[in-house]
Amino acid sequence: MRRQWFQMSYDKAGDRWVVDVENGQCALHCGNFLEIRIGDRGIPCRIELDRDWYVVMQEARFYLRKKDTYQVEV
Repeated sequence: MRRQWFQMSYDKAGDRWVVDVENGQCALHCGNFLEIRIGDRGIPCRIELDRDWYVVMQEARFYLRKKDTYQVEV
């Protein structure tokens, strides 16, 4: 089965991350689980907010760059 990746980008007006899906945009909230694409694989993680938005993986955490877009599966 082929995976379907969606674009996740930062919505400055809403101060949140959104995923562009077929019918529009889906807003993400603290604690939402997703898979973020790194290289050719999806890494399970959850999105969180401290002073800035970041993702938590099993063995790592990293901040999301607001000017970048990411490929995710929700």
